Amino acid sequence: MRAMVLRGRQLAVETVETPRPGPGQVLARVRACGICGSDLHAAKYLDDMIEAARRSGSAQWDAAAAEAGIIMGHEFVAEVVEAGPGAEAWAPGTRVTSIPVLVDPSSPTGMAAIGYSARYPGAYGEYVLMSAPLLLRVPDTLPDTVAATTEPCAVGLHAVREARMQPGETALVMGAGPIGLMTLLWLKHEGVQHVAVSELSPERRALAGRLGADLVIDPRETHVLEAIQAATGRQAPPVVFECIGVPGTLQQAMDLVERMGRVIVVGVCMQEDRILPLVGINKQLTLKFVLGYTPAEYAEALQALGTGAIDTSPMITRTVTLEELPAAFEALADPRDCKVVLVPGPA
Repeated sequence: MRAMVLRGRQLAVETVETPRPGPGQVLARVRACGICGSDLHAAKYLDDMIEAARRSGSAQWDAAAAEAGIIMGHEFVAEVVEAGPGAEAWAPGTRVTSIPVLVDPSSPTGMAAIGYSARYPGAYGEYVLMSAPLLLRVPDTLPDTVAATTEPCAVGLHAVREARMQPGETALVMGAGPIGLMTLLWLKHEGVQHVAVSELSPERRALAGRLGADLVIDPRETHVLEAIQAATGRQAPPVVFECIGVPGTLQQAMDLVERMGRVIVVGVCMQEDRILPLVGINKQLTLKFVLGYTPAEYAEALQALGTGAIDTSPMITRTVTLEELPAAFEALADPRDCKVVLVPGPA
């Protein structure tokens, strides 16, 4: 099969061996796969990500990946083409998605991440292996490209649930990239009356407005707290979602949130950062770092997309072919794009 392979910091489309489904697995043809920010990070900082996983006791990243090469891609919808022993209930032609892990008894955790291992290919290729017990059927009315946003949609849902929003609370979302916008969608879905979004890119600010932001701020032109105060009458937001992940934004979030407030850290900063702890101490802040989602949240995100309760389609700014995928990684440094989705086409 054809797939995009990451070796070191080099991305190239190659012909690789098509995987075969083992017991409890299906082989599925990739219909669409979103480009995730973590994959963009991996293309530049793979060694750092493996080291951070080691330091945090996580087995998410396969240490052999840096040398052996990996096929990334974990925001996928695919079509079953072959079932392994014990997975025959999933008929060929069925559109499916799942949390991006495989049941793997040989792994210390019993699970292996799809797209983060030299052993198991992700969905930046024509085929992907999936575990039958984890499969979710994609609603017939849901386009492939929208179904491929289930994974980041679940990330936004998890961030909002972890914030424990209370009645009457407002929120500020820093950053209107895909995860910031997913967070916005779920905040509004959960009934938060006022959500402000701060974003540098005019294109992404426009998207935030389309997706329901009550206030959209360009922090270069407008003082964020003054704008929020004028719009809500509050001195500061009680909850700030940091969805940028560059050095300095965590301290900005601590400065912007109200006393006794909560900062939900969703953005992934790939470099060492510095904060002023005394600000957090004086304000008695809570910093909550969040990761991923639960299987139940993933299923809830898919259901919300299927019913139209959450609409991510405005975020999908373009699709690319497999041959165009390496260039798309470079282009995503330009914030005019939002969610770019790979559509490999017929295998």
